[in-house]
Amino acid sequence: MCIYIGIEDLVANALIELVEKSEKREVLFKELDDYGAQVIKYLNDKQEQAVLVLSKERTNIFLHDYSDYFELFTSNMNEGIRLKEGVSVNQLWKKFRGYLSVDVMLAFMDSASVSALGVSA
Repeated sequence: MCIYIGIEDLVANALIELVEKSEKREVLFKELDDYGAQVIKYLNDKQEQAVLVLSKERTNIFLHDYSDYFELFTSNMNEGIRLKEGVSVNQLWKKFRGYLSVDVMLAFMDSASVSALGVSA
């Protein structure tokens, strides 16, 4: 069975880790790419077949569907996604982690994955 990880899970879990470890409420797309690569590597190393399902179209749909939680931002020619003011980590946990398998959640929380976001696990 193949595990498909979409932009919504990648962004939400990256921001959970960032807020919990550094109180940072935004993530650049480049950081998301690195984080996603580490998550996939973790799962593949555990003999789980996993792929990221990312595209500009899916990102636009994600930003529309979850506009209560996230917004696009630009900083010094870099784009990323920011957690909206008033949205808590607890809300993200309930919405985006409650349904994950243990292996996938551990992949999102793994120290190598989190360090790809520029923070220590």
